[in-house]
Amino acid sequence: MPRTAWRARCTLAEQVRTVRPSNKLASRVRQRRAPISSISAHLKRSFTVADIELRFHKDMLVLSAPVAFALERQGINMQEDGELVMLMEPETVQDALRMESMTGAQCLVAGTEGICEARLAHNRMEDRAQEIALRALEGAWACKPQHLICEIGSCGLPLDPSNEGSRAQTEQQYENAVQALNDASAELDLGMYDAILLNGLRSVADAECAIDAVRRKTDRPVLASVDLDEDGLFAGKGVEDIVTALDRADVVGLSCAAEAATIAEAVRRFAALTEKPLLVQIRVKAATAMEKKRATLGVSIPGNPYATPDSLADAALALRAAGAQFLRVVGEATPACTGALAVAVSGADCLR
Repeated sequence: MPRTAWRARCTLAEQVRTVRPSNKLASRVRQRRAPISSISAHLKRSFTVADIELRFHKDMLVLSAPVAFALERQGINMQEDGELVMLMEPETVQDALRMESMTGAQCLVAGTEGICEARLAHNRMEDRAQEIALRALEGAWACKPQHLICEIGSCGLPLDPSNEGSRAQTEQQYENAVQALNDASAELDLGMYDAILLNGLRSVADAECAIDAVRRKTDRPVLASVDLDEDGLFAGKGVEDIVTALDRADVVGLSCAAEAATIAEAVRRFAALTEKPLLVQIRVKAATAMEKKRATLGVSIPGNPYATPDSLADAALALRAAGAQFLRVVGEATPACTGALAVAVSGADCLR
């Protein structure tokens, strides 16, 4: 598809009206709106969701970006108030997710990244995991996605790989997170999510504990991803050990902020070590006005290789050629970024 076409599509997504936030979350809580109304009975299962496993090693699929950056642009402190926004202003989160859906992402990722109890405990909300999951799933289903993926971030507990008690505590965190998602899905009665995305796993032991724990609680496919540095290494080391651990999942993933050529080389190393489908998450940061201007002139931006959606479209093609099937932008990503990936690989089959 010509770049002018996908540029127009991305621009349309950026121009969709968004909810204007109030200046302080406290005023949101005081002026609490009514919760999202339940999806009407006549809408239940009015859309068909194909089994995502049937598309493994076939279609190129794009995942929606995290909505945290979109909400931060509206003045919300997601570090401190992310869970409160999900509970008190779920329609605001849904609006941000709907913009991602409009760009053509086949897989919507529900905003459940921080659902582990150890993470929620920082805001004294460890007993509200199921309620957060309920709001996140309800908002995601309202966007009528082809596939719904629930994200679970690393639980954050200190982990001693040689200590069985430490491993058991970590596994319990992931088990409870999946159980909250299962219970919320049962309460909504709109069908089960399509897959679990374990994101930002910190170590080999963390990956092993997370994947094993999730397997005990659900039969849905598991996507597991780790963060690589700008040299394409995991914690400054090679990727062999972590890929072996991630191979327990159904989809093996990586996240990296490096240039497309570096990420593509990492993808080829992953592909040589596993036969599983590969997920690539490109970490981007918002470009300044000057960086955008220079990028449109074809000038390389040091430290920000994805200053414009054009560069993400080119990266999508390079990553597909390297063997990736699932693509996603994370970090300071906008719907235009997701749209660039979606249009670049629209209708294409994966090459591995």
